[in-house]
Amino acid sequence: MRGIALEGGGAKGAYQVGALKALGELGIEYDVIAGSSIGAVNASILCSDGIETLESIWRDTQASDIIEGDKEILDQLLKMDFKGDNAKLRQFLIETVMQGGFDVSPYRKLLRRVVDEGKVRRSKMRYGLVTLSLTDLKPVELFIEDIPEGKLLDYVFASSNFPAFKDERFDNKHMIDGGFFDNLPINMLLGAGCDSVIAIRLFGVGRIRKVKASDKTRVTYIEPSEPLGGTLEIDPERARRNIQMGYYDTMRLMTKLEGRKYYLNRVPSEEEALSKFAECSNIPILPLMALFGSDQTAKRFLFETIIPVLAELLALDRNFTYSNVYVAAIEWLAEELGIDRFETRSFEALIEQVNKRMASDPKYEKKTIDELDRKLILLIPNKGVKLLPERVKKPLIQQIILALYEAGLSK
Repeated sequence: MRGIALEGGGAKGAYQVGALKALGELGIEYDVIAGSSIGAVNASILCSDGIETLESIWRDTQASDIIEGDKEILDQLLKMDFKGDNAKLRQFLIETVMQGGFDVSPYRKLLRRVVDEGKVRRSKMRYGLVTLSLTDLKPVELFIEDIPEGKLLDYVFASSNFPAFKDERFDNKHMIDGGFFDNLPINMLLGAGCDSVIAIRLFGVGRIRKVKASDKTRVTYIEPSEPLGGTLEIDPERARRNIQMGYYDTMRLMTKLEGRKYYLNRVPSEEEALSKFAECSNIPILPLMALFGSDQTAKRFLFETIIPVLAELLALDRNFTYSNVYVAAIEWLAEELGIDRFETRSFEALIEQVNKRMASDPKYEKKTIDELDRKLILLIPNKGVKLLPERVKKPLIQQIILALYEAGLSK
């Protein structure tokens, strides 16, 4: 029996939509789904009306669909953009404090509209959630059969009862966000008899109970490849991007795609990458030798200095391979050029897109490195890149990768 655990994380929850969509397309079935906070919400909508409904809700929902208040003021507040009408914003914050938190009556209306308790109870997937009762200081982990008839919406709301929301009671108890007890209910699923669990992470704020060492091999984690934004960053554009990321991150994991930033179904072998570096022209490498104050031959400088330094700058594993460096360098340049991540492609196709963009983008220029920063770079062979300020790292990465590009790495 397989279970799905959905972590809490507020507006980051759109990521789970993409992940669940990918699992469905891959034919990966599961018997039980349990969530905490927004994970509980997503699971309830999925069991009620399916992935299409869940996706459409996330793609269209705005802050005013969750919190009562002026749309512009809410967007300004949740994005921490304080350049607008501060008088209105100040008045809204005063009213929010006076009433004990955000008025989320629109959120309750939304749940009533999209969660059908009867459908959840009849779903082939067994539904579970986590919340915490402050009244009797006890965690509440319930599967659908344990939730009293007619009370599902109350418990879903309780599981996602964020501390900034206006205080409410459920069944005469004060219950709060499930993240205060277990923000990722893996243990709940294992305890219910699941042989394996797929845990979809959001890296939200909350407590996550440890999984026993003996159970760790039974858990597969799907994790975001980039930050998902703020917990209360309720924005359709951000949600759409996070849905895409969840979809492709899941495809990468489950179908063993390569790449760190991009989703590649084939990358060069170690022998191919080594050959590519060995064939690089020496001429574009010479300015880097001057920058580093090197008296090595061009090829020795490339293999003994530049490749290890680039691997460290790109935060590759200490046991990096030439293939790792080659792929990471092209991915870095592709991202710089604004090539969309969200597509499954071969490494050769990515290089082709990079070449087209380099040929057609006159705005992409080399970043300059001033004299003081040059002196810092001279310390790298002895001290490594850890002492380099962030302002130096990006221009240095760019100069190294462009030199390698010109030397033939893109052919």
